[in-house]
Amino acid sequence: MSHGVDKMYRLERVPPPVQSSQRVYLIRPSLLQLKTLADHVHSDHAAHPELHVHVVVVPRLVSWVTGLLEEEGLYGALTLHEFCPDFIPLDDDLLSLEMTSFFRDAFLEGDFSGCVDVARAINTLQGLFGQIPYVLAHGRAAKAVVNTLDLLNNQNSPKKTSQMPEISHLFIFDRDADYVTPLLTQLTYEGALDDHFGINAGVVEFPGEVVGQDTPRKVPLNSKDTIYDNIRNKHFASVSSYLITKAKEVNAKKEQAQNMTASQMKDFVANELRTLQTCHATLALHLRACESITKSVKQDFETQLTTEHGLVTGASNAGQVRKFLKNCLARMQPLTDNLRLFCLYSLTQDGLSQKDYKELASQVLAAHGHKHLITLNNLRQLNLLSATESSTSSTGVNRDSSSTNIQGRLAQVTSLLPKKGQGWRAAAKRLRLIPDPDKAIDLHNPSEPSYVFNGAYTPVMAKVVSEALSVRGAFTQTLLDSLKVLPGTTTSQAPAPGSPVGPHVALVVMMGGITYTEVAALRLLAVTSGTRIIVASTSTINGDQLISGVVHK
Repeated sequence: MSHGVDKMYRLERVPPPVQSSQRVYLIRPSLLQLKTLADHVHSDHAAHPELHVHVVVVPRLVSWVTGLLEEEGLYGALTLHEFCPDFIPLDDDLLSLEMTSFFRDAFLEGDFSGCVDVARAINTLQGLFGQIPYVLAHGRAAKAVVNTLDLLNNQNSPKKTSQMPEISHLFIFDRDADYVTPLLTQLTYEGALDDHFGINAGVVEFPGEVVGQDTPRKVPLNSKDTIYDNIRNKHFASVSSYLITKAKEVNAKKEQAQNMTASQMKDFVANELRTLQTCHATLALHLRACESITKSVKQDFETQLTTEHGLVTGASNAGQVRKFLKNCLARMQPLTDNLRLFCLYSLTQDGLSQKDYKELASQVLAAHGHKHLITLNNLRQLNLLSATESSTSSTGVNRDSSSTNIQGRLAQVTSLLPKKGQGWRAAAKRLRLIPDPDKAIDLHNPSEPSYVFNGAYTPVMAKVVSEALSVRGAFTQTLLDSLKVLPGTTTSQAPAPGSPVGPHVALVVMMGGITYTEVAALRLLAVTSGTRIIVASTSTINGDQLISGVVHK
């Protein structure tokens, strides 16, 4: 209101009432949103020709937006602007661009134009903290960001190249370098909140029974809440006991107040009472949230977890996994749950046989509808699902012996050539993503990032960043070679000898969405390595959002 804004409305098909001579639309470059906006302007201009419309496109005004508005006959009828918000701080160490459609746009539809916005956001940070000397990027989108960043560095003034950098390392990864992490069930408290209630832009909407009222309430989740800050990265199994212990401490302090003198009571009310009341309310909120999550988990949750972790460690029998997945499909479990397990099964087996794929795909279509034939095709296009081709051909009997002999020799030669991206199992072995099963993992006081999955799996990002930060200076050739087993190409940069590198601070960027599980693993790494790690992404994401983003609507 202080800036002259009378009221804010959601963009819907029916235009809001005209209450002033100006209106501002804040939209993303979406075809549906622009068509809705055009309908609004046509409708309002007929009755209110004096209305002046401003359209602010976030994060960038692209050429097709102007073309579409011209086709709608709105050229000159409105004023176009662009606004790039850069990274939005969700917390002290977590930044997001809130580009929720980036994964689908880039990896499914091949539109990498959003990489420009990521590069601009990183460039803004470099303008504030100096040019980052060490850069390691892996994947198509990551490479596009680095190339754009190089162009921006060359265009800008030499100020940031001459100042002492305050960030020493920049890591950029594509989401398709590690699909397994978002497909697995999140086991940290913050991850569980995201899976069960959904965290959007750092805010969770708790239902009425959790907040103790009739209507839902939105609650910001960040480090300003000391209780939440202490439990957010804990394994879910240890959260309730911590909350109960803290609640007993708060009650003990309240009981001490009963024996205070008048002057002591006055000081207590002035200095501690409000803090204790806030602490008590926060503890009650998170205890009810834990109870709600525990009640809502499926009856076969333990079986689900055992199956998932067995797939990544290789302990699960393929027949048992197929049987469990078929059972989930027969019981009409949610589509995203079934597809997550289907994709995890396919990835960890380095592809399914044609027979198994067709059988499971048929059951998916029977359970959820044949419209999801397009969904399955999308998943195959993303390499979340794959079916291995048979090595033999039915026409092979008609080939002459010389042709067969030549093909056999070609196959032998091909097998000797170095292979890039040999599959998930090879990548997991090369990067040592599967911890030693004989090594005990302390879930209550963890020291290894694999605690986020009960010690069954280490997220790729945490592993690579850990290896890179363990060595001062340029990235080792061993690390760069190990990344060759992941899909995509690797790009690395290092400063000239003798150049200043600044303090040990790392910026880790995920293209396509980062999970709160990965954030927790990186926060533990920051503690164990003595490095300040700032996590950034196009958005936060979980397994359901990853799958639903490519589901055919």
